[in-house]
Amino acid sequence: MKRLLMSVALVMLAVSASGCGSTEKSVDPPPNALATVAGEPITVERVQALMPDDPLPPVLVVGGYSGPWGEALNLAIRDELLVREAARRGLDGSTRAEQIATLIKQEQRDNPGFTIENIADDEARTWYQEHRNLFGDVARAEVAWAEFTDGDEAKKAMDRVAGADQPTFQRLLREDKPAKSGTATIDDQHDDVDPMITRGAYAIAAAGGIGLSADPKNSRWWVVRVESISFETVTWDEALAYRVKSAMTAYRQDEHLRQLADSLRKKWPVHVYEARLADVMRTEEAK
Repeated sequence: MKRLLMSVALVMLAVSASGCGSTEKSVDPPPNALATVAGEPITVERVQALMPDDPLPPVLVVGGYSGPWGEALNLAIRDELLVREAARRGLDGSTRAEQIATLIKQEQRDNPGFTIENIADDEARTWYQEHRNLFGDVARAEVAWAEFTDGDEAKKAMDRVAGADQPTFQRLLREDKPAKSGTATIDDQHDDVDPMITRGAYAIAAAGGIGLSADPKNSRWWVVRVESISFETVTWDEALAYRVKSAMTAYRQDEHLRQLADSLRKKWPVHVYEARLADVMRTEEAK
């Protein structure tokens, strides 16, 4: 079966995305800035430098991954806040990256739960069962889908069907008049399913979850709802235990840094220019 294994790094972004925030309408954005942190502009170039180097189109999942631009902007804002906090603490570093690394090391020392050695096997097994979608190995998935030729219409349709059950999902999508719609089974015996539907299902990876799989260069977008999903039986061994504990520490560290950055917004206010971000995203998508 064609596998699409998501990296832990990308998954951590999906799990921990907290949203960029919003701006006051009276604030005029500085030139080429998508956001400011205490007046310091977060430019398009800074955000673009943090974009994932992924040749495949993104999948937007309801309640999860906010797309490459949103995630990169979140990271750029977080980095700026962490650099300021590192400087406030007097932490060494000749570059911004070194300052952040020093801050992270300090946070790790103060939180023993961030190390693999401090995670028990029983705790890791429980976490693994609760987060099977992070590790791939899908055995079978039943999905409903609708294909659109306009990205804005597809996004509106996804927003409309968020949280809907299967019959409501189908009814609402018919009202949005997609180019095509249907259902599909994804497993070893069904190789005729469009790869972008499969990609969407693997990224959603939860029964009742809804997402948007995009191929903008060919003007095709798929709204996908996972009806049911099952994972292959995997033997718990030392290698899997290490993978799971590594993912747990990455998740815990990322969540801790997100909470730290959120608390730092009280010291250094963040403004995000949503209209400009939307314009940049539309321009890039059209290329």
